[in-house]
Amino acid sequence: MNNIKKTVLGTLIGLLVFGISAYTTRKKNMVFRYYKTDISSYPSANDPQGYQYFSDDRCEGGGSLCSAQWDIGSNPAPGEGDFLPLTGVIFKSNSVIAGHFE
Repeated sequence: MNNIKKTVLGTLIGLLVFGISAYTTRKKNMVFRYYKTDISSYPSANDPQGYQYFSDDRCEGGGSLCSAQWDIGSNPAPGEGDFLPLTGVIFKSNSVIAGHFE
């Protein structure tokens, strides 16, 4: 009977530790700046279509929309020239840079 109590107690402590660790796991910040390369077809800043990722600054003066930041959630990190995924992304308000894509 004593072994059963120790086993139950050990199991409960293990479950408690596992439960606490689930709440302390931090989500990685997956916010990237994408450039609006096709503003003529998709003029809205919060429309994910028409955005591509580039690591260098590609904004030039003159224009209404050059780039914006997007949280891509669980999508894989972008590579050079990758288009913004159309699902699972969140537009970051107040992140738009005026200008035009070079």
